[in-house]
Amino acid sequence: MDKCAAACALENSKLFEGIGEEDIRHMMECSGAKVKKFRTGEIICSFEGSADKVGVIICGEAELERVDYSGNRTVLEILQEGDVFGQTLAFGNLTGDMLDVVAKSCCNVVFIPADFVSSRCSNACFRHSLFVRNMLGIIAGKARSLSERIEVLSNRSIRDKLLCYFAINCAKSRSDKFTMPFSFTTLADYICCDRSAMMRELGQMKEEGLVSIDKREVKMIG
Repeated sequence: MDKCAAACALENSKLFEGIGEEDIRHMMECSGAKVKKFRTGEIICSFEGSADKVGVIICGEAELERVDYSGNRTVLEILQEGDVFGQTLAFGNLTGDMLDVVAKSCCNVVFIPADFVSSRCSNACFRHSLFVRNMLGIIAGKARSLSERIEVLSNRSIRDKLLCYFAINCAKSRSDKFTMPFSFTTLADYICCDRSAMMRELGQMKEEGLVSIDKREVKMIG
């Protein structure tokens, strides 16, 4: 994917919201942004060393994963088309665990130098000011997502974690049902529990009439 096609795709990103394709193309040239392709399972970015770039998913899906010293994997965030990632936007990594963005499907990613995001434009142009404002909005959104994650994980039992996660997403959809953005395997990683134990709990919840599940469609009953 060339930079012209990337600029067109980036119009759908929250980072470039309100900025036209021509201006995005100019900003990519000005910043020295680069477009890269990644295969399924390939590491897109490892958060080690300095925060030297910000990535935007143009197409495909990725996950921000933490792997501890025992090899236990935890999904911290699901990244889809238009989503933004970077070390300054990631969860803290005080324990030295591996923290990677991994492609869950074939991905095209734009990498923008971090100093372009944080520095003041020499021309004080409107598009750069809007770009920075959008970034601040993204940071606020990630803070809300982290708060939701903490709320889910603060529950002790698998059932309570699931019910909390389902309730949050139903509230977002303003309905009694929603579509999960990821697989049940990833859901188990997200709520930090064994997948088999989680599936048993889901089965019991369905038998008790608490939830109805059809593939990724979840409906809370009662």
